[in-house]
Parts: sequence; C-alpha cells; structure tokens
Amino acid sequence: MEKRILAIFVLILALGGISIYKGLPSKNPNGLYQATTYSPAQLEELIRKNPDKYALIDVRTKEEYEEAHLPGAIHADFYDTGALKKTVGNKIPITYCAFSAMRGPYAAYQLYQAGFKSAGVLDGGISAWAEDTLTIESADPNVKSVFTHPKNIFPNRPKGEYPQDQGEVEYNITATRFEFNPSEIVVKHGQKVTLHLKSMDVTHGFSLPEFGIEEELLPREPVTVTFIADRKGIFPFVCSIICGAGHEHASMVGNLIVE
Repeated sequence: MEKRILAIFVLILALGGISIYKGLPSKNPNGLYQATTYSPAQLEELIRKNPDKYALIDVRTKEEYEEAHLPGAIHADFYDTGALKKTVGNKIPITYCAFSAMRGPYAAYQLYQAGFKSAGVLDGGISAWAEDTLTIESADPNVKSVFTHPKNIFPNRPKGEYPQDQGEVEYNITATRFEFNPSEIVVKHGQKVTLHLKSMDVTHGFSLPEFGIEEELLPREPVTVTFIADRKGIFPFVCSIICGAGHEHASMVGNLIVE
C-alpha cells in the first residue's frame, strides 16, 4: 500500500513538473547561465508592444547586415564586447545571426557576463524570421527568405605577447546535451593549452572565437586542439552546431580563463 501511494505521489510530481515547466527555458546544468530565446512571432510581439524597451542587435558581418536585416536592428560584431554594450545602452539586448548557431548566442552570453542578465537570442536568426514572412529591411525589394550565411566569422587577432616557458596544460572536455564538462577552465598566460574534446551523445560544435578554434564533435570521436594562451581575459566557448531547442542550445556555453 505504501509503495502504491509513493508511486502515485511521484507520478503527480512528474505531471506537475511537466505542466509547470512546459515552454520555459531549461536551466543549464552548470547553473551559471540560462539563455532566453524568442521565436520570430514572440519577438515581433515584444517589439510591437515595447519598441523602445529592446535593443535588437544584428551580430553578423557588416556585409550581411547591409544585404538585409530585421527592422530597427543595429549592427555590432559578435566578438566586440565594447560595441555590443554601446549598442545596447540601457535597453534589453536581443541578438541574432543567420541560424543562431554560434554568433547570436556568443554575443548574448558576452552581454550576460557584462551585466545584461536579460540578454536574449532570436531562435533561428534572420532565416527563421524571413521564413515566417515577417518584414525585412533591404535595399533589394526582391530579397529572398534564404540568406547567405558564411561559416562563423572569427576576429582576426594579431598574435599577442606572452611570457615564455610557462609549460603546458591539458584538459579533457566532454559535450553532452546541453553542457560542456568542465564548463570553465583556467590556464596561465603563455601556457600551451591542449584540449581533448569529445561528444558523448549527438553531434555538437566547439567554438572558441578568440583563438580561432571551431571544431565539429561527432559522437564518441575524440578531437584534439592546441593553442597558446597568448592573451589574458575571460573568453567564452560555445556549441556551434544546433543540438536542441533554442534556449537549450544557446545555453551550452563555457569560459576559458587566462590568468
């Protein structure tokens, strides 16, 4: 009898959890960041009701932006934290790229770390917006709903100066829906860093734009990358291949800390 009561109680909790959490962003298992994502229809409604409350930021290349962009969107490179913050001002930022695979979530995460805790991402990017036949600003009235989307564009960083003979460090990083483990790694300025990457379930991506690294992680196939930590700072890494619903994929982030 007690077992039956316990089973019923567990079932009620499970059903209650489904009803309570359905449609809400799931919390990133690392507990540090929970992305907010908007469908094109949701974003259009937000902007219609509160046009002065949100800063819509196109984080693609300048050329992509000039070809076509969302009404009212302002351009800022996804890797330029200063430009992103200047664009936001005192509004709530919402970023987008082509498919929101890497550049949109990367920019939103930088803004989140800069103090904009409500930073959001347009799920599916400009492509999803156009496919829903929403208005696009373009010099070409015949612009199609399918836009060019070059491979993630990394900043062209000059090699930094760094102290010599700092040794080497290695980390094993696993990728699973929807987290990297560990999600934070700390290295010394000037160290040679080797990352052994492996997806434990589905295909994921690993992008560390500051160091020009982007890898596809096929299930159970190890990938190794090596670089010199030639600049100090906190540098996000993100999943660059959509591996689930918008908020879950966009929350798959981590930090490389170079001290």
